[in-house]
Amino acid sequence: MTPPAAPALLAHFEAAAKVAQAQEVELRKKLAAEIAMAEQRRVYAFRRSRLIGLLSTSLPAQAGTEDEAWAAQKRAVCEDLGWSALSESYQEILARMEPVAAAVRSCLATPQDDKAAPAVVAELERFEAWFLEAKGKPFYVLFDQYVPEVPVVDF
Repeated sequence: MTPPAAPALLAHFEAAAKVAQAQEVELRKKLAAEIAMAEQRRVYAFRRSRLIGLLSTSLPAQAGTEDEAWAAQKRAVCEDLGWSALSESYQEILARMEPVAAAVRSCLATPQDDKAAPAVVAELERFEAWFLEAKGKPFYVLFDQYVPEVPVVDF
């Protein structure tokens, strides 16, 4: 025989359990969103590093003209992004990227200058803001390239 107060007591604890469950679900959603944002920041930070690395390491060993240096930097970016033919859109992107490349060259020409790196960051942020506004997506999505598997044929 169940005491008359048992259903009310049980209902109280079941309601508390449902509240705790709802709080857990909400927290999991919030944490999942925060983790996704942190993941995207990490991915883009490494892609930024990759881009600046390309612009830094593609410079010719012998100091040439600014145009020669920019041509080498541009070639490295195009190769990395898989741009074999320069469309109008690619040319526009590269034209907007040139100040970033120039800032990298300037930074590398003045080693140990603490003021040089912020100039690169500022130019990069301007470029990223332009790309986001012009294209509606971050520049770094261009690094998301699907490379189809090519079957190996043995003759």
